[in-house]
Amino acid sequence: MASSLLCLAALAVVSVLVTTTEALPPRATPPPLPVLPIPSAPQLKWQRREVIMFFHFGMNTFTDSEWGTGSEAPSLFRPAALNATQWMDAARAAGASLAILVAKHHDGFCLWPSQYTAHSVRASPWRGGRGDVVREFVDAARARGVDAGLYLSPWDRHDERYGKEVAYNEYYEAQLHELLTGSAAAAAISSICS
Repeated sequence: MASSLLCLAALAVVSVLVTTTEALPPRATPPPLPVLPIPSAPQLKWQRREVIMFFHFGMNTFTDSEWGTGSEAPSLFRPAALNATQWMDAARAAGASLAILVAKHHDGFCLWPSQYTAHSVRASPWRGGRGDVVREFVDAARARGVDAGLYLSPWDRHDERYGKEVAYNEYYEAQLHELLTGSAAAAAISSICS
């Protein structure tokens, strides 16, 4: 009996809801417009990424220090078995859609052969001074279907222009331009932004 009453009550509520929604007049006011700005397609892609890997590999790897000073000798940079493909295999296995490499951290050491400073892989014994971690990173990412990004520190403890606004900004912009146009990184960045 109690079960029959409960079913009857539920039926009455459903019929009231159906009747009420059918009896409502059409909406007089349209829904509100979205709040501007509306995210672009690349921004939505960025927001939908679930796993991103950040690779912090550089001079500190070889000095075993938390904070680089910028006075480290480039000759200390000697990766014996650098394998960016292994990094990207790990990124894919973890489900990462984007891998970001610290191309230059605050110690100022550049992982690409920068023409604007001697404090780079160009002055290291690694691969006879012809190595380019950025290029290997980006090429491996592309080969494994992982988007690649780069971090370029605005602080540079090695360069004496740091703190001299105009001179240092020109140097920093030149390195940024070099990264975005002079290596495989340009293709990586454009794939993220498009």
